[in-house]
This record gives sequence, C-alpha cells and structure tokens, in this order.
Amino acid sequence: MHTPHDEEMMGLALAEASAALQAGVFPVGAVLATPDRVLGRSHKHMGSNHLAHAEMNLFHSVFNGDYPFQRGDGITLYTTLEPCVMCFGTFLHLPLQRLVFSMEDAYGGCAGTRMHPAPPRHQHSAPQIVGGLHRNESRALFARFLQATDEPFWVNGGAPEFQAAVRGPV
Repeated sequence: MHTPHDEEMMGLALAEASAALQAGVFPVGAVLATPDRVLGRSHKHMGSNHLAHAEMNLFHSVFNGDYPFQRGDGITLYTTLEPCVMCFGTFLHLPLQRLVFSMEDAYGGCAGTRMHPAPPRHQHSAPQIVGGLHRNESRALFARFLQATDEPFWVNGGAPEFQAAVRGPV
C-alpha cells in the first residue's frame, strides 16, 4: 500500500529519471526520504558504469562518513526500477525500512529475493516492499530510452526480459 507521501516522493524519483533520460542515460531515479523530509535524490549518471546505479549514487551521498540514521527513522528508498542484487543488498545493509519501486525488472530485479534462512544481522530487519507505484510513467521513460539509445548492449537485445516488459502490452 502506498501513501500520498509515497506519491510525492516517487514523483521526485521520476524527475530524476527524466534528467537521466535527457542526458541519454538509462532512466533510473531514486530518492531517500523520512516521513517528513527528503534526505537525497539521484539518478544514473553513466551508461556503461556498472557501479554508478542511481541507488548507489544516492547511498554514497546520504550515507557518507558518520551518519546519524537508524532503522527507527523510517527511511524509505523510492526508485523507478526494482533494484538489482547490488543495490538491494546495499539497501538491506543500510538502516532503511521500506522500499517503494515503480517498475519491476524481470531481468535483474531482486526485491522479491528472500534470504532464508537470513544471517543473524538481518533476521529482525525485514523491510516493507511496495512495487508498482507509477509503473506506467516509468515504463514510458524506459520505452523512450530504448527507442533512442545507440548503446550496443540494448541495440543487440541485452536484457531481453526487461525489453519485452517495456515494449510489450500494458
């Protein structure tokens, strides 16, 4: 279930994704927020850098040095695409309570991954996960990207499950 605050924060994530698209980069945007303030926002900056995902860029900017955040602060990650294993693993490691994503990623998304049995560190910190908020808006951005890109990975059919979800019927 999502709230009016979730709607607003996902709107900011979509704006970040639009900025990436305008730069010709895969349009993923991300926002970290508590119930009463935005902690940071970012988007993917480089097309071919496997580490410069929107979420990782955001995590590095917000969780830099000795940060004051704890799990009880109610921090939510909003992102326009279901996180990959790198971003989801980092999400689990940080003091975040919720994940709200827009479009599922049948190719590389890991939000549905369950650690069973979970390591002791993660046994008492299962996050709430909400998917599908503004899915069609994100899907439209990804479709525009796929139509315009000349990146060989995408042009040569990379991530076929993702491309099928973007290009297929709603």
